[in-house]
Amino acid sequence: MLQPWLQQMQTHLSQIAKTYGNSAVTLEERSQLRSEFQKIHQHTQSLLEGWAVLEEQVASILKQHPELAEEEEEVSGEFFLDSQVVRTFRQGQGYYQLKMFGEARPFFHEVVEKEPEFLLGRLYLGLSDFQQENLDEARRQFQLVIQTSEISRLNAFAHHMLGCIHVRQREDEPAIRQFTRALNLDEESGDSWFNLGACYYRLGYYHEAIPIFFHALRVDEEDWEAMYYLSCCYEKLGHHDSVSYWRMATYQKTRHPAVVESIARHFEERGEPRQAIQWYRKLIQADPQRVGAYHGLSWNLWVSGKNEEAMASLKKGLTLEGENRDLLFTYVWYLLQIGDADQVKKVLSRLPQGLIEHPLWLVLRSRLSVHCGDVDGAETIARQAIETRDAVARSLGYYQLGRVLLEKRDPEQATIAFQNARELSPQWEEPVFFEGLCHLLKGRREQSRQCWEGILPKADPIGP
Repeated sequence: MLQPWLQQMQTHLSQIAKTYGNSAVTLEERSQLRSEFQKIHQHTQSLLEGWAVLEEQVASILKQHPELAEEEEEVSGEFFLDSQVVRTFRQGQGYYQLKMFGEARPFFHEVVEKEPEFLLGRLYLGLSDFQQENLDEARRQFQLVIQTSEISRLNAFAHHMLGCIHVRQREDEPAIRQFTRALNLDEESGDSWFNLGACYYRLGYYHEAIPIFFHALRVDEEDWEAMYYLSCCYEKLGHHDSVSYWRMATYQKTRHPAVVESIARHFEERGEPRQAIQWYRKLIQADPQRVGAYHGLSWNLWVSGKNEEAMASLKKGLTLEGENRDLLFTYVWYLLQIGDADQVKKVLSRLPQGLIEHPLWLVLRSRLSVHCGDVDGAETIARQAIETRDAVARSLGYYQLGRVLLEKRDPEQATIAFQNARELSPQWEEPVFFEGLCHLLKGRREQSRQCWEGILPKADPIGP
């Protein structure tokens, strides 16, 4: 009866932690969450105190009637402990299972002080330190286990945790060595296979990572994170069919919002806004508080020509996070596109101080320079935007450069800029329109006609 309650409390505590950290939560809601957390904390304290009383009662009875049980108790088949040490160890486990690592550590420290050869207690002490970011002390405990244990699985776990410490410190090369040692001792450790693959992925060794993630799936065929990383590896290698297969497989296993978002972005990056719109809508259904979902939906609606729907979706996102720089940028971009200069000025006057230097805002600064008559300055800023690594910023930068070059009466160079913008965002129609205009200005009527025919309204418009 106790285990279901513990699982329920763990789920509740996780939800409190997730919700409390959300910037959209009101002060009243935060107060309620604090109250709920304090009640759970009080209940666990009472439970542990009651547990200690029961343990004391059991110990007292055993003294009076030793025939009821042995005076010592076996823990995990490795070591025989005094009942008092067992009680301390179980109390530490109780706190640890509730993710109250700071409260758990003193109990495990006491166990290790009294029984230094009890390696399971030492492992828990190391885990408690690891969870609290006391990485040097955690490393010391795991190394002591490796030096003193003759049990392969304990040693494997200690090597695994040393690898996790290296990962926390962003040291993937030594982490690979530790995870490899762990797998040499226990090849059925799915976590070690997964972490080893993740290290190779972060280092850019995608070919090496793929078979490792397949090993993780061999150990646990339900490991959706390994499936997701396989899709990421294939994406890096340009194997788009495999990307689609593994992302859909991941979605079928978990339907986790992060997976839904990755699928939506996959279609967006491939220039398929209709599919991207459908998946962003699924994401909003799965997680209505996810600001990025509204931004992604809005952008793909906009490039599909559904400007009113795009603006409405963006405004929903801004109600959740009014100072989100991506949402604000897109909002100002839309306003400039529809020519609402007064509203642009109002938004810019309320911008956070450091936001204006973000790469995407270079494009807006270029547009504003044009409005102010500084065409040379606008060209310089647009070219800075093109040099950024962000694909969206580069696409917008080329588009803005084309507009500036048109202002400077250079349609030949403007044509190239619009073509580059079109290549980066194949479904975005505005660069195509202005490319056609450039051809017309240079007397290339046939090429102009081909551009504009491509953006005429279709009988079956893009959209779900």
